[in-house]
Amino acid sequence: MLSHYNIVNNGKQVAECIELSKESRLCIPVPFFHCFGCVMGTLATVSQGATMVVIEQFEPEAVLKALDQEKCTAVHGVPTMFIAELNHPDFEKYNLSSLRTGIMAGSNCPMEVMKDVMNKMGVSDITIAYGQTESSPVITQTRTNDSIERKVSTVGQAHPNVEVKIVHPGTDDEVPPNTPGELCTRGYLVMEGYYKNEEATQAAIDSEGWLHTGDIGVMDEEGYVEITGRIKTW
Repeated sequence: MLSHYNIVNNGKQVAECIELSKESRLCIPVPFFHCFGCVMGTLATVSQGATMVVIEQFEPEAVLKALDQEKCTAVHGVPTMFIAELNHPDFEKYNLSSLRTGIMAGSNCPMEVMKDVMNKMGVSDITIAYGQTESSPVITQTRTNDSIERKVSTVGQAHPNVEVKIVHPGTDDEVPPNTPGELCTRGYLVMEGYYKNEEATQAAIDSEGWLHTGDIGVMDEEGYVEITGRIKTW
């Protein structure tokens, strides 16, 4: 169960990370029923008074056409979407010079794909976001000025007003930097709970308000996080 407070604030933080403004035009080819489209797309755009360019059903050329004709400055997608757009046989005929930023999320992005997104598509300020529905959804995100190495090897740093820690699985004991453990987060973004399932809610959110994500991560001394595995299988 996500509150307005959860998702409105998360959308605003996402928008600020990719530096959206009222002049921005964000292409949203990801579904609105999912947090990617709903929060990171529509609410992020509304929070800054930017323009939404909606793709009702993903199709690579439909996205390329919209990016060109609508002069989009930002675009969202999972890596496979960007790969499909880059590999479209008519890719070269579309003018994507207006593009600057956006979000890639959902899975790791190989270095060569990231290079092509930044150089061939022109999305030089692309960011990587990590989270889950229970956290509204974004917990960490790279910033527009992070290096390409950071964008490929990490999921960025915690959003403002969000706490992140890495603990020994099954405990609340924090591990040292660069040590794998379960990623936990606390702040405005944590869900109210699972609908009509108090047992599952208490298993996910501890008495101090930390959401235990079930993901295995490593955090370095600068707060950059790498997701390396998964504890939970559901």
